[in-house]
Amino acid sequence: MCEIPIKKISVTASVKRLLSIKDLVAVMGATEWFWRSQIWDGKLKYVQVGKKMFVDREDVETFIQSNKFKN
Repeated sequence: MCEIPIKKISVTASVKRLLSIKDLVAVMGATEWFWRSQIWDGKLKYVQVGKKMFVDREDVETFIQSNKFKN
């Protein structure tokens, strides 16, 4: 039987601090227009780099915490 060497993968892979709108859609599950409207309405802070908008992960967490409701 032939053994295939397995390459070890670092568990401490880097995580992006800034998320694009498309990243937010993939991670959070809402639409691009939802996230853009939150930015345009001033409800979510963003970083402008050229024509692209990025959102800091910490600001996403703050947004989530400030929009939690309990019945």
